[in-house]
Amino acid sequence: MQKPDYYELLGVERDADADTLKKAYRKAALRHHPDRNPDDPAAEETFKQLNEAYAVLSDPNKRAAYDRFGHAGVEGVGGGGNPFGGGGINPDDLRDMFGGDLFEQLFGAFFRKSPTAHGRDIETTLEVTLEQVAHGGEAQITFNRQRECDTCDGSGARPGTQPTRCPTCAGLGQVRVARGFLSMVQRCPSCRGDGMQIDDPCTACGGQGTRADEVTLTAPIPTGIATGHRLRLDGEGHAGRRGGMAGDLYVHIEVADHPFFERDGDDLVCEVPISFPEAALGGHIEVPTLGGKARVKVPAGTQSGKTLRLRGKGLPSVRGHATGDQLVRLQIETPSRLTARQRELLTEFEQISAAEAGKEPPEPRRKSFLDKLKDLFD
Repeated sequence: MQKPDYYELLGVERDADADTLKKAYRKAALRHHPDRNPDDPAAEETFKQLNEAYAVLSDPNKRAAYDRFGHAGVEGVGGGGNPFGGGGINPDDLRDMFGGDLFEQLFGAFFRKSPTAHGRDIETTLEVTLEQVAHGGEAQITFNRQRECDTCDGSGARPGTQPTRCPTCAGLGQVRVARGFLSMVQRCPSCRGDGMQIDDPCTACGGQGTRADEVTLTAPIPTGIATGHRLRLDGEGHAGRRGGMAGDLYVHIEVADHPFFERDGDDLVCEVPISFPEAALGGHIEVPTLGGKARVKVPAGTQSGKTLRLRGKGLPSVRGHATGDQLVRLQIETPSRLTARQRELLTEFEQISAAEAGKEPPEPRRKSFLDKLKDLFD
């Protein structure tokens, strides 16, 4: 398999200086470290290639040979994927570059098993509107979290100094304790499992390597999301102690109540009052939708509670397969106050209805009610 161009792999120009190379390598190594990409089988190979590329380009002689002859001029550099073998990167140089525990976290596997310092996860709640559910978009989230101390760059040690390996556990973070004929492993009491000790703590963070901070982030709002769903923002939780990987941010979604609509799965339900004449005579009315207004036809003789369906006016499925409908539930509104003329006309209507009662069959619901009443008392 053809090896990648070292400059392209690190994302730098061919005339990049040493400082630019160091920054590019540090950023790429953090991004492609296998521990940060457990589901990506290619991450480990990319990580090894990055180490090999920096081992060549950070050495003036090897870089000159590579620039002149390409990969053929530096065959054998990198020790077959081990970034510290075959004349590759000096561990002390990497320790200076990444600093203390971050070096141990990234490269400690080549020397020992180091205790993790993974940051804690954060959980928060975000209220979204039905309009955001329908159209998606973004929302701002403000919360408090522990961030890496910018004074000591997360090492916990005063600038100019570095944490040292714990002498009690030799940096393992664990000690073996004999209990009679049993031997048990427990957390180191001196460093409390960190594997490192700080002789001169950073005054800004008290040696913790993190400081409290208020953060505002932009979170994506997928269409169709519902109350109870949860978003996960990788790496946006509390910072890890002394360079450890950050935790994640979990955002619990709550959909706010809407003045017109209730949600039923992907359908929207709204109740619309209509007058008795509109129900009896039929006609057209305007109803609200999430996108504005829609004009619907009310059939003549509509009964209270009748539901009209507006296809495709509901919410999109969170899986993106379909869109729900809007259900318009009609409620006939009885006027609470009548003018003298209205009362006169209604009285006349009632008298006409009574006179015609024997000539025309009753309305369906009234007929059903009368039949049940007859059965009850017969």
